[in-house]
Amino acid sequence: MVEQMMPYGQAIYEIAKEADKEAEYKGVLYELSLIWEKEPSFVLALSHPKISKAEKQKWLIELFEDSLPPVMMKTLLIFNEHGVIQALPDIYKAYVQCFEKDHDIENVLVETACPLDEKQQTSLQKMLEQKLHKTISLTYKIDPELIAGLRVRAGDLVLDNTVLSRLEAIKEKIRN
Repeated sequence: MVEQMMPYGQAIYEIAKEADKEAEYKGVLYELSLIWEKEPSFVLALSHPKISKAEKQKWLIELFEDSLPPVMMKTLLIFNEHGVIQALPDIYKAYVQCFEKDHDIENVLVETACPLDEKQQTSLQKMLEQKLHKTISLTYKIDPELIAGLRVRAGDLVLDNTVLSRLEAIKEKIRN
């Protein structure tokens, strides 16, 4: 669904970039997407075909006009007109993809058997930034089945230095 919302995410990103407000609009979209996730009945009402776009517009204005920058308020109303207002979390994700691509940010998943301390996290981030020549955004996932070591996933790159992967390699050698 994010791919389908990419034109909307790109359009907002381009507007934000022209105004030098990429981070601000990213924050606003994030806050709105949290509201969408916490209020599924509101989103259901926004997507209901028997409720007119004019009524939905009225709700949006009443709820958000005083708290949103004018450009973002206008953006919500345009989403309503185009019938994609219920997909705001996916539009936010598309916006983030544009932001990260433009700012050369790579999302990296680090899987470990136990949590890394702050020094290990900092060291890993610096090493990955040097290797990938990008700003790195790390996400950590604890998986006790790995036994020890870590697995790093950055796009198509997977570095697996876990005891589990070594045991699997040994098992494969024994089979052959």
